[in-house]
Amino acid sequence: MRIATWNLERGGRSRGARPAQEETLRALLADVVVLTEPPATYASGPGVVASPALRSGIDGRESWIAIVGAGVEAVPLDIPYERMAVAARVAIRGRRIVVYGAVLPWLSVRSHAPKMVQAGEVFSDVFERVLDAQKADVSKLGTQGEPVVWAGDFNQSVAGPNQGGSKIGRAALNRVLAELGFAAWNGHADHARENLRAVDLICGPKEQTVLAQGRIDPTRAGVRMSDHAGYWVDI
Repeated sequence: MRIATWNLERGGRSRGARPAQEETLRALLADVVVLTEPPATYASGPGVVASPALRSGIDGRESWIAIVGAGVEAVPLDIPYERMAVAARVAIRGRRIVVYGAVLPWLSVRSHAPKMVQAGEVFSDVFERVLDAQKADVSKLGTQGEPVVWAGDFNQSVAGPNQGGSKIGRAALNRVLAELGFAAWNGHADHARENLRAVDLICGPKEQTVLAQGRIDPTRAGVRMSDHAGYWVDI
């Protein structure tokens, strides 16, 4: 099973980015893709499970996350919009997993997305509150007997230089992954920016064998598709 994640939002501002993104995703041949900050064309329906389209985006109201794949179906879990997450069940070649797609708060969340912030919170408060709420969702999903994969834009690396993240955020994220018995399978992959490590992560049980993994370059044939690299793993 090939699982991928990619943040698409910033690429939509460059000419030809959307067609290049779609061509890249087709060539990836992933069974399921967690797209974060996707365009409005990714709405819940056959092959797509998306979070509520309440985010202000380039083309109007958009979702934080869309989980895309031929075998995806919604999981009946009440996830508030402010949690920036959605869950889907994926059936591929007789195997079933649950994918929890998510975005975690970023350093400028208080100015970029004030509706995500509660009164009196600083960045670290917002990050840890949303992280702990997402962890609770992942834990609950894990009680249903199917493996859970947690993927998306964590806005925080787990290793390497910590530019763009925070010491508190890294410590909290690594703590939560350890408590879940999870590993960030692509945690040492290269970021879109030189010398940094991935913040778009694909996480799951430590004991899971990862057969292969790779990176989606944010530029294709001279077209800038995103300010994030994308990532895939085969399990």
